[in-house]
Formats: sequence, structure tokens, C-alpha cells
Amino acid sequence: MSAIGYIYTVILVLCLVESSQTAALDGACTVDGNCTTNAVCTTGLCKCNTGFVANTGNTDCLAKVALDGECTIDAQCTITTNAGKCTGSKCACSTGYVANSGATACLATAALDGACTIDAQCTITTNAGKCTATKCACSTGYVANSGTTACLATAALDGACTIDAQCTITTNAGKCTATKCACSTGYVANSGTTACLATAALDGACTIDAQCTITTNAGKCTATKCACSTGYSANAGKTTCIADGALGGTCLNDAACTGTTNAVCAASKCTCKANYIANTAGTACIADGALGGTCLNDNACTGTTHANVCTASKCMCKTNYSANTAGTACIAPGALKGTCSANTDCTGTANAGNCTTYMCECNAGYTANTDETACSLGMMILAAPWMLLMMVMTTSLSKL
Repeated sequence: MSAIGYIYTVILVLCLVESSQTAALDGACTVDGNCTTNAVCTTGLCKCNTGFVANTGNTDCLAKVALDGECTIDAQCTITTNAGKCTGSKCACSTGYVANSGATACLATAALDGACTIDAQCTITTNAGKCTATKCACSTGYVANSGTTACLATAALDGACTIDAQCTITTNAGKCTATKCACSTGYVANSGTTACLATAALDGACTIDAQCTITTNAGKCTATKCACSTGYSANAGKTTCIADGALGGTCLNDAACTGTTNAVCAASKCTCKANYIANTAGTACIADGALGGTCLNDNACTGTTHANVCTASKCMCKTNYSANTAGTACIAPGALKGTCSANTDCTGTANAGNCTTYMCECNAGYTANTDETACSLGMMILAAPWMLLMMVMTTSLSKL
């Protein structure tokens, strides 16, 4: 072989050797074939091909993968948005995100009342782990606070609370009072504070005295029925409790009937004596011929001034007059408690110039006296004793 031929052979061998060498990542190259697997020659340097990323030591190209795909480093997890963590050799959602039910997408976590599509998103607010109607809601056993910023534990009767909504465990215990769940209006706690029992009226069903609160003076539970308290007895209709000695109340003799004038004891009950009749409220005895008393005709109605009309066997006020609150007198139109149609009608009683619901009432700052015949300045009742005391003191001092 000639010298020239030898030289060409050497050059050819060197070229073949150079072209067969594999360049590392970021190593120099002239063609893709110079680069490692899944790398290409770009501007004279070996770089990972599209869809691949360099490993930690920059010695190999690893495939990019989607959520739940196999991986060895975080950098591979780029295909699925917000799935940038390699955990347990699998691509997982980044912090603040969770996988959807099909593991095909990462959904943002949410706080109470935040938007969601699955329960797993509801992780920001403690105990708000339910996705209901596309909103994060409190988990079973919890309710949202008034600002929808936290979930509070539900509670039973007498349990700790800050809002009414927590008090759901015990039926009819829906009020939070003094940081404790209490019975709702119309209910009272049983003796063991484990249940709320309905309050009851006279003759209503009960198991404890505390239930008997609806009817005044009917505070005893006897034989599973609310009964009148000691010193009281039920009226015939069992709608009210009457004090012993009052009209309709129990008695042993006439002397016991001291609660109502003109009442006597008959059949162990205080009743109106002869020629008297009970008023509509059953609280007083009215003489025959007086306002509200019995009559045969107008001539019999002589007991009360201006009550000279006998209607349905009862003495009533004559035309344009009206009975006072106690039913003991007939009031002229325009007087205190008398009828009216405008303020200008109310001229019969001083300082009673307000026509309210067709009745003359005291002016602002004034109050009616007991028998509703005059209006007194509100402060006069309280001021009079002090004024009298001051007058006495002044007189005494002047004599010193």
C-alpha cells in the first residue's frame, strides 16, 4: 500500500470512530446519532427530545408522564396541569390540588363554601369535608358558623354552643343560651337534662311540674295532668285556676269567701249571693239592676248612672255611652275611655285628648287613675311624696 493510501485509510478509520462515539447530555455533537437515547443534537449540544426531561444526574432522558403515571423525579410530572409531584413513584397533584375521581385532572382544594365538584377538594376548613350543591359544606355532625368561616360541632341539650344552629342533636332543644344548648320556646328540660318536654296548660299531659307553665297558678303535675297549685282550684271549664275564697274558688263556709264582695259559699264554691250575678270575667258580683246585672226591663236598671237599658236581661249603657274597663260605670262620649272618632271629640276629661281606636285616651306623659275618671301627669305620682317631704323639711328648717 502506498503512503498516500495509508494516510487515507487512517483518516477514514478516525472518522468512523468519531461518528460511532455517543455524547452525553449537554455534550458536543454534530448529528442526533452522537447523542444518548431520547436525546437530539441541538445547536451542537445533546438535549433531551420533546416529551423527555433530563434525570437528576443529567445522564439520561426520562419520559414526561401524566397524573398517576410512573416517575422517578418531579420534573417528569408535567403533562397534567398542577400534577407536579412524584410521590411513591407516581405523578401526583401539587400542593393545594387533589385528583379527580378518574385521576385525569387536578382540582383546586377549597375552604368552607368554596366551589367544588368532589368531597376530596374540601380540605382547607377543618371538618368541612362535604361537597354539596357545588359548595364545600360542613361534615356530618358539624354546622357552619355565622360567618361561614368555620365548622362547629353540633351539640345535645346542655352541650356547649355559640350559635343556635349547633343545637340539633336533642329534639326541640334548638336554642343556644349562655353557651349551652337549651330547650326551644314551648319546651322545658326533663329532670335528667336529656330531653325537652312540651309545656302544658291546665289539664294538659305532663310528667314533671316544670311543664305546667301555660296556665297561671297551674304549676303542679298530678297523675300525668297539669293541676292548679296549692290554694287554687280549676274553674268548670278547666281553663283557669281560681284562688280559694275568690269567686268560683273553693270554700268551707261564707267566711272563707273573702276574695269577692257579695259572694257566699254554696256547694263548696264561692258564688254570688241572692240578687247578684257574676260579671263576664267571673271576677265580681254585680247587683241586679246595676251595669251588667240582671233585669226584666229598662225600669229595673237603676243601679248605675246611664246604664238604664235592659238588653238580653242585662243592664247596659245607654246609646253613645260605653262601659269602663272594670264594667262598673258608663262613660259619656268624649270623656276618658269614652267613644270618639277624632281627637277633637275628646273634650270631656282634661288631658285625655287622644282618640285611639275610637276611644279617648290620656295624652302622652299622662296616665289614667285607677277608676279611669282622670289623667294625671306621669311624674306626679312619683314626685308628690318627694315634694311633700321637701315642704315638711323646709317648714321645719324655717322654725329653727
